[in-house]
Amino acid sequence: MKPLPSESRWIIIGAGFAGASTAWALGRAGLGPGVILERETSYGMHASGRNAALLRLAEHDELIRTLATRSAAAIRDFAADEPTLFAPTGGLTLVSAPALPDIQAVDEGARQSGTPYTELLSAAAVRSRFPLTAAVSFDAALWCPDEGVVDIHALLTRFVAGARDGGFQLRTRCTVEGVLVDGGRVVGVRTTHGEVRADVVVDASGAWAGRLGRETHPLPLRPLRRHLFVTGAPPGRFEGSPFAWVEDAGFYFRPEGDGLLFSPCDEAEMPPGDPPTDPGAAELLASKLERHAPPFSDLPLRRGWACLRTFAPDRRPLIGWDPVLPGLFHVSGLGGFGMGASAAIGELAATLLQGRRPDWIDWRELDVARVG
Repeated sequence: MKPLPSESRWIIIGAGFAGASTAWALGRAGLGPGVILERETSYGMHASGRNAALLRLAEHDELIRTLATRSAAAIRDFAADEPTLFAPTGGLTLVSAPALPDIQAVDEGARQSGTPYTELLSAAAVRSRFPLTAAVSFDAALWCPDEGVVDIHALLTRFVAGARDGGFQLRTRCTVEGVLVDGGRVVGVRTTHGEVRADVVVDASGAWAGRLGRETHPLPLRPLRRHLFVTGAPPGRFEGSPFAWVEDAGFYFRPEGDGLLFSPCDEAEMPPGDPPTDPGAAELLASKLERHAPPFSDLPLRRGWACLRTFAPDRRPLIGWDPVLPGLFHVSGLGGFGMGASAAIGELAATLLQGRRPDWIDWRELDVARVG
């Protein structure tokens, strides 16, 4: 490794999607140099490398939908010269009749914004077109053909490589222990490999975010554990099937190799770190499948894992300057949409870091001051 620089223009803490996309966007704008500090042995070892890889555009929250839709354009551009980076499988949101107004509202919101394209379908039409959904009990669906599955490691590597091209150095095995403050302003960090001074420090540390320099008054971010499971092969052919989010039943699934990847959409508050798996999550998934998708309930579980998804109280990201610590900027609280919205989040952060205001999103709705 290169020696850790004693100073830089930017220090970005965390090499997951939040930090890597911010460095990528700053580098693309010619705003290097900078350094990305990662506590682990490589980048993307927590939520950024353990998620379900779903590019979901039919989000209920208009702001999240805007971020995901804008980011999808960048992901498709990446995939133009790296086709395996994105599989445009399409995505389904399946609902029972009482929840139909919810997806009608998403459909109407998408139509008013002009993107993404969505279509309301009957259960019969969905089952005829996508036989795998015959196993699920539902009454209607929202179909979004622009959704799909991302190679999360390839995408994160594109961001890291782009950041390096823009003058950013990635330093792994480097834990940030605290901030350096001069005249009431954050001017750098203290790490396990020495001190680094910078014009701006960006906290993009995922489940650890919101504590740096705020040990006595951390930002209200909650890391929540979620489980994912891969099963054996279901009966019948399902190649090319879209992912399906069973909205009011609280689980989702998609093809994974010759089996299926499921999540019971569980949430349990956990401390930052590598979360242990809970056998109760498999039981929760089994109970949901027995009730809402009985043909899936007998599939054997081949493997399972857990990751942390970190949320602000309103479940929107925190992107902006710290309201009490000048020189400190936050890109955190990306929850379950960090990968799908990553390119737009990086672009938004880079714009705000330059002191400019974007014209494509109401950035104030994501500003840290709303919770800080």
